[in-house]
Amino acid sequence: MTEELFKPRRARAAHAQGKRATLKDVADRAGVGQITASRALREPGKVSPALRARVLEAVEALGYVANQVASGLASGASRVVPVLIPTLAHAVYVPFLRGVHDELDRHGYEVLLGTTDYLEATEAKLVSTLLGWFPAGLLLAGVDHAPPTRLRLQQAVAAGLPVVEFMDLAEAPLDMNVGFSHPAVGAAVAAYFADRGCRHIAYAGTQASHDHRSTRRLQGFRAELAARGLPEHYALRSEEPFSMALGGRLLAELLQRHPQVEAVFFANDDLAAGAVLEAQRRGLRLPAQLAVMGFNDLEIAAAMHPSISSVAVDQYGMGQRAAALLLERLAGGAPAATRLDTGFRIVERATTAGPGAGA
Repeated sequence: MTEELFKPRRARAAHAQGKRATLKDVADRAGVGQITASRALREPGKVSPALRARVLEAVEALGYVANQVASGLASGASRVVPVLIPTLAHAVYVPFLRGVHDELDRHGYEVLLGTTDYLEATEAKLVSTLLGWFPAGLLLAGVDHAPPTRLRLQQAVAAGLPVVEFMDLAEAPLDMNVGFSHPAVGAAVAAYFADRGCRHIAYAGTQASHDHRSTRRLQGFRAELAARGLPEHYALRSEEPFSMALGGRLLAELLQRHPQVEAVFFANDDLAAGAVLEAQRRGLRLPAQLAVMGFNDLEIAAAMHPSISSVAVDQYGMGQRAAALLLERLAGGAPAATRLDTGFRIVERATTAGPGAGA
């Protein structure tokens, strides 16, 4: 019996005795060297489909699980990329995560998800923990970080860890940055309403003390109104988590305080949907008596009746670009641009467009 024929038997014997399968066992069963087996698992694009299929068959047969901690310690990095987002309650992050996953998966990297609940202390704890696990890189929602966290991240970047901040733009990113300008969004919506004849234009949002990005949209919104000589004090923000019910309550309170309001920009589509339902309960004609705009252009915006105008952002593309920047840096390259503006667009629907809008 030849040595090559004997190797798979040894691998099966070790597995049958209850021992944890090793990469060597996988390589033996597949009839390849350990380096080749490792490459097939970590960098599938560098081996033939047939060879990768043999290695994967061995992995499945032996129940092999890679020791990521040991691998990270040995190489100085793992094949895991943590992504920190504010919340799992908002569908807006799903297409972004899908874009990140699709790009990283093609290159043999895995996504690890963490949520901060918009809290700097939670982000600080997660960053500290994750850096100790030798990640391949790190993706962070937003550009606002507590000073100790920023320092820790700057040290990690200086040591060679690729870091991408996303969903916002910074004048001086920690490392790489993919997103769009929230003040520009606010200004564009204010201009949109004003150009259609509205003079009393309001903003309604939530999580005022935590959501820095919505705060910047409000700043841009107010600045544009002020530049046009229009009232910019019609703004209402709640500390409650966003929901459709809250959107209805925010509209009711706005109209109680400022019955002259003609148009409202909501911090997200869920709030806008709740406001539309509240307006219908009050018998208001949309958009003739009240125009409504949301943000994120989620499915609910198009599905509502009347359909809701919203600000659309290419979340999937943003995820792809963020992952691509990180991968280019991991491959030893220097990206041509490390700060990418993915832009936005206003999607006009029934709650702002129609006979008498803004009249």
